[in-house]
Amino acid sequence: MAGLSSERFDFENTKNHFAGTASFRDTAAFQFQPQHIVANPFALFYKADTFEHQQKLKIIFPLLIGAITNEVLAIEREVKDVETQLRKVQTELASKRQAVNSWINTLKGLYSRSLQLGLLTDSSVNTENFDSDRYLFFLNQVVSNFKNSPIPLFVSGSSEADIDSQTDLLQSERRLQNELGLRKIRLSKLQSLNSSSIGYKDTVVIQQKRLEPISWFKKKLTDEYCPFCESKNETGQKQIAALDAYNEKLEFISNAVNTKDVNLDKEIADIRSEIRHLETELNGNREVLRDIVTKSNEEIDRRQSIEETYKFVGRLEQAIENVVLTEVDGSLDRQIAELQGQLGTLNKRLMEIRMQNSQDAILKKIALLISHYVGLLDIDRPLDPVELDITNLTLKIFSTESHRADFLWEVGSGANWMGYHLSTLFALHEHFLSLKSNYVPSFLFIDQPSQVYFPKAMPAVDPNITTFEQFRSQSDDLTQTRKIFSSAADCLKRTKSQLQIIIVEHAPEITWQGIEEIHLVEEWREENALIPKTWFE
Repeated sequence: MAGLSSERFDFENTKNHFAGTASFRDTAAFQFQPQHIVANPFALFYKADTFEHQQKLKIIFPLLIGAITNEVLAIEREVKDVETQLRKVQTELASKRQAVNSWINTLKGLYSRSLQLGLLTDSSVNTENFDSDRYLFFLNQVVSNFKNSPIPLFVSGSSEADIDSQTDLLQSERRLQNELGLRKIRLSKLQSLNSSSIGYKDTVVIQQKRLEPISWFKKKLTDEYCPFCESKNETGQKQIAALDAYNEKLEFISNAVNTKDVNLDKEIADIRSEIRHLETELNGNREVLRDIVTKSNEEIDRRQSIEETYKFVGRLEQAIENVVLTEVDGSLDRQIAELQGQLGTLNKRLMEIRMQNSQDAILKKIALLISHYVGLLDIDRPLDPVELDITNLTLKIFSTESHRADFLWEVGSGANWMGYHLSTLFALHEHFLSLKSNYVPSFLFIDQPSQVYFPKAMPAVDPNITTFEQFRSQSDDLTQTRKIFSSAADCLKRTKSQLQIIIVEHAPEITWQGIEEIHLVEEWREENALIPKTWFE
């Protein structure tokens, strides 16, 4: 019935109760202004004086004022679902690619072995930038050619290519060893330098501490007499001056040699990372080289028998089959592209809706409405702009003179606080009723707003007074109380009576005399008390 969405504001953390689905009970913040709230400088809204309701109200506020809609919540939920599915497919694709890449050294060895056996039709191919797919292409050719010709001819140049391959691997071995050695030397020097700089700084600090008494001696040695024995002695002054100059020099050195400036931790970490990377690359290179040498030794013993070729091709087929099982096909890429397309469409729609319902523009509109009602009530700064702060659930009042912003609790006086409370609630309900989807029930209950003027008792009305003009002369506070009713009536006119305002008040009927839109329901006094005396008998 309220028209609220069943979607949560936080789709991932279901234990976050503050970000659960919005309830019509949450809108009670805009429907009640009891005595302890209506002039409260620290709580603008009903129940917002407790942490739990504060957090929930902050989260649902954009929905209630129309900055977000039920459609936005539904799209945001769909976006989260698509993002989750996209991450799942991307993780699966990454896992498959990692599995394929883990076969790269095996594929290198099989390729080199195919060269040794003379099974590659083109042995002059440069394999420097080969990836797993490229190796598979040539190895599949080996299997295919072998099936077409069970007793293959030894490809001319294969032996030379095999030797070239081994030579390249050995050169790569030497290069990696050299780079590894250079980085080890650099790491050693960096660690030594880092340690030395820290030690030097510590030494300077120790020397500074030893010279701390110099300042005291300088103050005492104001003339040529010794402060201890009072003998005339110019040497002491010269020594103190020399030590003071040295102390200043140490201060300069201490500031210059700041360990933070020469801290080489990042450079050391980078070098260590490079060393680990080179070691991994070196091990991969050696695995391929070891496999080639092993197979070459076996080949010498077996003299390239046809039987060995058959066995190798059989192992090659099995290896290719294992790689293909982990091979990445195009279906995952297509799924990712499709999900990214859906995500782009959803985010575009979200952007369009948010541009149409700009939160900043809505808050500026509400601020203008608040300013209208501020001008009708007893507020010290009726011309100062007001801003609704939905992050802190309060108001900011901007001074036109000092250009500073004061929070509600900084403006002072119960009359001001009450006036700003009513202005805000009247403005919000006027805004709610202008929305296409209004989730807030259109009534406002205000309990004794005149308490800021008459905290104890309302002045008695003389029976001879028949008009408010006569009654007003008794107190200026009565005029300010009348503004409460006139501003409420103005709100009813502006909302075309779509809003019901219920005021429980001690003020006599003559206070609102002549103001339209006001209907007296009942006067609960004495024998006609709201709680009948018979209940206590």
